[in-house]
Amino acid sequence: MSTAIQSTAMASPWFQGKPALIRYWAYLGLITGAAGLALFGGDGYSENSYLSLLISMQGVIWLGTGALLAAALAVINAMLRPESATSPVAERLVAWGDGAIIMIAMMAVFTLFEPVSSAISYEDQSNMFSINLIMAMNVVFLFSAICYILLLFAPDSFVGRMATTSAWMGIYIGGSMLLLRWYESYLFMDGSIGHAPVSNLYEVFMLLFCIVAIIYLQWEKRYQAQAMGAFVMTLVAAGVFFEIWLASIGQADIKPLVPALQSYWMKIHVPLNFVGYGSFAVACGAGMTYLTREWLENHKPNGTMLKAFPTLEQLDELGYKSVAVGFPAFTLATILGAAWAAEAWGGYWSWDPKETWALIVWLVYAAYLHVRIQHGWGGRTLAWWTVAGFLITVFCFLGVNMYLSGLHSYGRLA
Repeated sequence: MSTAIQSTAMASPWFQGKPALIRYWAYLGLITGAAGLALFGGDGYSENSYLSLLISMQGVIWLGTGALLAAALAVINAMLRPESATSPVAERLVAWGDGAIIMIAMMAVFTLFEPVSSAISYEDQSNMFSINLIMAMNVVFLFSAICYILLLFAPDSFVGRMATTSAWMGIYIGGSMLLLRWYESYLFMDGSIGHAPVSNLYEVFMLLFCIVAIIYLQWEKRYQAQAMGAFVMTLVAAGVFFEIWLASIGQADIKPLVPALQSYWMKIHVPLNFVGYGSFAVACGAGMTYLTREWLENHKPNGTMLKAFPTLEQLDELGYKSVAVGFPAFTLATILGAAWAAEAWGGYWSWDPKETWALIVWLVYAAYLHVRIQHGWGGRTLAWWTVAGFLITVFCFLGVNMYLSGLHSYGRLA
């Protein structure tokens, strides 16, 4: 949805008061039911059996009961305490649940376009429908980046609405595509290689695109920071070209997991890690926008392009807020990664190149927050810090995988 559409939606009764509260509680009930099913519904957790349970009658009962009980509690609570019918938390978060439901529904529709079972081959996966969605996502994100760049030269034009709308389209296409790719992994080898699509560079790049766009669009909506999209979405566009290159060298196929990745930790550690990476990318975009605005103020103070930019104070704040979102996620991902390492390799820390560079990234952003909060630093210095920090993050993400070997060598390019 574009910013204008979102503003209209958020002002409608469906996103306020009791309707929002009931849906919010129902989504919490769904999550609780899913957790209960994982804990008590099977013979121990494994992805294959759990996903089968989710779509079975037992799954419907667990999730449906959770959602209905939670919604009923919300209704009763609103009747007994009318003032609780208006919940800022529910009104702010319910749209995330709605978005997830839309992506799941889109994925369910897309499964209807998969080839018949006789035409599905592990050796040649080019006819899988997710390939079409990946192409569509790439085109939409590239179009969005172009629109954001054009917006700098025409701040008051309709190009801004096209940029925001196409960015949201890319998120929904990308999110539903990742779910579809998860489904497709169970179509090969009798479902024995099925896994969440976060196991290699190709898959996590597509996840990263969506995370970067989501975080940026939240700031755009709140701070009217569309000019920042020219820098953030250009980073996404660069990632799109790299992802296309990965596909050209045979990295796009769904492949079996190596033993170290056959763990429930993967579905927690990896997404959290990329929330951190995505936030740091947005912080870098804010830093580049800050430096560009500062240059324009010094060299072209009367130029029309300057009108498209947020103030330097806003951009400084957006860089800080992005790091403040990413740093806790990255910290938790690192802690969970240590727990996973203890389970897989028998030790929490081994100074593997990936672990070492993750520590370097953590120290870079910990120092950023320290000088920002404790010493009041800001402005150009921290704008450059976010750019340099992201370059270090890129090496941790890509350079280690491409050039260094260690316990994480399963992530290296073949």
